[in-house]
Amino acid sequence: MLKLLRFACILFFASSAYATANSLDITYVEPDTEIRNLIWEKRVVLVFSNSHLDPKLKQQIEMFASDPNALLSRDVQVFVDHTPEPNSNLRKRFRPKGFLIILIGKDGQIKLRKNTPWSAREITRVIDKGS
Repeated sequence: MLKLLRFACILFFASSAYATANSLDITYVEPDTEIRNLIWEKRVVLVFSNSHLDPKLKQQIEMFASDPNALLSRDVQVFVDHTPEPNSNLRKRFRPKGFLIILIGKDGQIKLRKNTPWSAREITRVIDKGS
């Protein structure tokens, strides 16, 4: 059942916005997903929402899709968690309430935490300032 739900979500995001972001590495979170092994290798953007139907989530994916190279050139890995049940390791650690985007630097520290969608350009400004 869980695999079927994930497949349906992938089909949902196979819209034109997601298709243009195919070069950007977007990973849909599994309950046991960990990001600790990415420290010093990648910057991590976590996108949380309570549903794959959340308009903010769709808007966020579209914003990333509009400029995927900005994130790719800065070693950004995007993780999306739109299934609050069962709680993933990342949900237990960051405790999102509704939509939330978090930027984690290569040092493993939180650099940005926002409850509204942010463009790739806005995120890269935070990165370029020194994360």
